[in-house]
Amino acid sequence: MSVATTPAAPEPWVTIVIVNWNKREYVLNLFDSLLTIDYVNRNIVVVDNASTDGSVQAIREHDLDVVLLENHENMGGTGGFNAGMDYALRSLRQDYLWLLDNDAEVLPGTLSSLVNIMEDDHSIGAAGSCIMSIEDHELIVEAGATIGWRTGTSEPCLRYNRLNTYKGPRVFDVDSVAACSALIRESVVRRVGLMDERYFLHWDDIDYCTQIRNDGHRVVAVLDAPVFHVAEKGYSPAVSYYNFRNSLLFQAKYRSGVALAVAAFTIMGNYLTLCRYLALLGHNHAARHLRAAGDDFIALRFGKSGTSFRGLGSVATGEMARKDYFQRFDRVLLFAVGSFEDVAAAVKSIKSSWAVASITIVVSADRAAIYNFPGIDAVITYDLFRERFTAGFKTAIAIMVGRFTCGVTAGERLPLPFAFLVRRNVQFDRWDGSFRECRVSPGTLWKIPVAIVVGRILALVHLPRVLASCQAIKSGKL
Repeated sequence: MSVATTPAAPEPWVTIVIVNWNKREYVLNLFDSLLTIDYVNRNIVVVDNASTDGSVQAIREHDLDVVLLENHENMGGTGGFNAGMDYALRSLRQDYLWLLDNDAEVLPGTLSSLVNIMEDDHSIGAAGSCIMSIEDHELIVEAGATIGWRTGTSEPCLRYNRLNTYKGPRVFDVDSVAACSALIRESVVRRVGLMDERYFLHWDDIDYCTQIRNDGHRVVAVLDAPVFHVAEKGYSPAVSYYNFRNSLLFQAKYRSGVALAVAAFTIMGNYLTLCRYLALLGHNHAARHLRAAGDDFIALRFGKSGTSFRGLGSVATGEMARKDYFQRFDRVLLFAVGSFEDVAAAVKSIKSSWAVASITIVVSADRAAIYNFPGIDAVITYDLFRERFTAGFKTAIAIMVGRFTCGVTAGERLPLPFAFLVRRNVQFDRWDGSFRECRVSPGTLWKIPVAIVVGRILALVHLPRVLASCQAIKSGKL
């Protein structure tokens, strides 16, 4: 007697969409990882945004079978993903589209895990990977994010929790998932349309997930579908520009009334404070470019910025320190504000100059776990998001009690306000290994409250024009 069996459901088709711009080695590494995935029914569309680093030729020569679309100019992440999704919708067969960052790295079962979750629950419109640190494969960088509607921020979920010790749910609802690795149902894409290209980059995936949720679908993070990604990329003037302008655009699209006014004032206050802080430290060029983000929003100028960010990365302007600089100091305070590579290189360089120097690192509490490596003698943490004033006060006391003789800012970010408590400060540039004097000391501490007060006053002055632009966006004038 034979037993009837139910045939297995066919594996859904997935189109993988990757956008590349001048990251040849990263995208080839991603391709190598995609060769290992255990998923058969897939297409891969790569959109190159007019790279000049040999990416196109390298993509053509790789063993991975892809459809290569070449843009004649840099269309940003938003325009690149839209070009790939539009091609897929018109020309390919798929049930899902998988958006992937070109500097991500996937595991063999990543895609299968995402698909299985969405096949089991058709209320899910988008599922995002658990993004893991490429430096520490058990450290979570982000598992989706929640939107800070009042502050105009996006806060990563489970940031710097350890995956192997986390006991919570493996799938949970979030406000957004990053386009670093996001699987989206094709029927949802056809319903809500493509991404809003006014963003160019940053906030575009948050906006897209908001559209998906507003259409009645869930957005979830999936811990058992990991991808690896660089955890700490450091400061970028371009990122600050797009975050400033685009956070206002996002609020204009989805908020109104008093809630919109409060959020707009908060965003303007934070960024105009940063502008004043830059200017007071002598970085007038960078301050003007950041201020342009607010001006562009008011003028309803979106898409790719009309300004060039070349040469704006470094904020150190002083004289280069001599090679034996640290031999004058025995207690060094290292501010971890740049990338992981910046901090590690700074520690190595300090120790090579003066091996007996004691190094204490100052780092936000959610990042402290990744800096547990040789050469660091002590750690001071702060958590300004949860404790605000009390956290800053505790950190300031710890620094003053420590009697540090030199402060080092690792990376191309601005020195933390805590750096003003140290008499001598330098900035480390890992690209040339140099240390440069900073215009930061207890004698210049007055610049912080001045920047805060002036920034808030300017925000109040410009608020009516910002709200007028918000209204123009809501009324469909742009």
